[in-house]
Amino acid sequence: FPTPFPLSPPGRIGVAAVTAGPGVTNAVTAVKNAQMAESPLLLLGGAAATLQKGRGALQDIPQVPLFRTLCKSALSVRAVRDIVPTLRRAIATAQEGTPGPVFVELPIDVLYPFHVVQKEIGGSKTPRGLRGKLVQW
Repeated sequence: FPTPFPLSPPGRIGVAAVTAGPGVTNAVTAVKNAQMAESPLLLLGGAAATLQKGRGALQDIPQVPLFRTLCKSALSVRAVRDIVPTLRRAIATAQEGTPGPVFVELPIDVLYPFHVVQKEIGGSKTPRGLRGKLVQW
């Protein structure tokens, strides 16, 4: 019987990028289809700033645990220097063995400069206290 989606040629991978929260959750059905079709897929999902994780930030949901059951691997990038190695590992994982989807979460503070993130999360111009020092660091 024919598959609903053509399988990717060797060495090729599908890539999708979605926003945090509802963008990620709306991709669940597509990721499940990729899993069932054994299609290599790299899903990049936005995420709340690292310091706001688990603190009620807008669109902050536990995305990585959600995709662990659907993907060969579900990862979260924690630092800019880890973006390229994480993406390389994710692409290799999606293609090796039985092909399938991989999810990589990219928090806003990893993707954008500090001044953009500060504006987005509503931080003060001059951070104070221990948290402020950590953010500045």
